[in-house]
Amino acid sequence: MSETVQSENPFLAERKPRIMDIPVNVQVVLGSKRLPMAALFNLSRGSVIEFDKKVGEPIDLMANERLIARGEIQITDDGRLSISITEIVSSAG
Repeated sequence: MSETVQSENPFLAERKPRIMDIPVNVQVVLGSKRLPMAALFNLSRGSVIEFDKKVGEPIDLMANERLIARGEIQITDDGRLSISITEIVSSAG
């Protein structure tokens, strides 16, 4: 179906504003690591966990547990973390 046909579809046009209001859980994943349960139970203040990503590597932006983009960590003027998008990940797979 062409994009022109989709944009003229009254069903989609009528429902699009409602779809855009659906909340989506967005997470930034700095890295990951698989640990045995025993290692989790042994964690204490000062414990260090080394993750799979290095400083400067792109981080993953997830929406409802699906990878949607990658980017770089930024710090806003008021000290908050943010992400600058460097890559949009295709949903085609």
